[in-house]
Amino acid sequence: DSGVPIVSGLNIVISQMPNLYLEEVLRDVVGRIKDGKAFSDSLATHPEVFPQLYTAIINSGEVSGSLKITLTQLADFLEKEEEFRNSVRSALVYPAFVFGVGVLTVIALIVFVIPRLVNMFEDMGQVLPLPTKILIETSAVFNKYWIIIIASVAVIIFFLRRQYLSPQGRLAWDKLKLKLVVLGEITLKTEISRLMRTLSLLLSGGLSVVSSLDVASSIVGNRILKLEITQIKDDIIGGLSLSNSIKKFKLFPNFVTNIVTIGEETGRLEKSLMRIADDYERDVDRSLKSLARMLEPIIILGVGLVVGFIVLAMLLPIFQMNLIVK
Repeated sequence: DSGVPIVSGLNIVISQMPNLYLEEVLRDVVGRIKDGKAFSDSLATHPEVFPQLYTAIINSGEVSGSLKITLTQLADFLEKEEEFRNSVRSALVYPAFVFGVGVLTVIALIVFVIPRLVNMFEDMGQVLPLPTKILIETSAVFNKYWIIIIASVAVIIFFLRRQYLSPQGRLAWDKLKLKLVVLGEITLKTEISRLMRTLSLLLSGGLSVVSSLDVASSIVGNRILKLEITQIKDDIIGGLSLSNSIKKFKLFPNFVTNIVTIGEETGRLEKSLMRIADDYERDVDRSLKSLARMLEPIIILGVGLVVGFIVLAMLLPIFQMNLIVK
């Protein structure tokens, strides 16, 4: 925007780049541009850094002669995406921290504290209360078979991961995520928000609806939604409008189809798609914060009950002994 040529601009960026790998990538991009390649084609040689979405947007800016505007739009898009990811992380980090600390506390009590008290209980020579027996047996099993327990957990995780990475397993998992209570709606709105924001960016860059859907489907993580996008693209190639095609699929709520229809009728489809993305991002942010507020007391209560049971089971024999002495 300041009139600096693309190569000089990239060299300035390189001089300020703290990441050595990215610096190396950008030097290669500069070299390719000097050899006569287009900026978008040079970036496309490094898809691990610059995905298809980036190169498609930049290519449309080069073709239309509006590269400055396109780069600004892409930067705004990435900032919005980062803000959204940060809001998701911030909403879930505290409940996850509380749960992790609770689990570690329970494991520490079972592994290190309880075995030291077992000898003391045995020396008492009295009948132990049921909670204490349960606790001692649990600790004994864990300490005796901890290798088998860890190995079993590792095998289960490996099996589940293998199933998840298979096409059928990934499809089944993505279908399950959409059916979960509360989380299913959050997942769907997150995916639709990213899809609509990406489509808006691509369309404003001059790409056709079919090309935009083709590129946007690459950023959608849910396979069920990805399959529906493919079918929507085929419908549009066959002559249907975007709104009429979307209406055929249950994953897209009436709010989405209505806004898309209005956008097509008024000739402001890009802005309509951006409005859907903004509205759904706000909904997801509110839902995640509400979920986090609900999870915090539940996790704290659950951990408190488990720790309380352990402490009670350890203290009951001592109280029982005091009563006998009296």
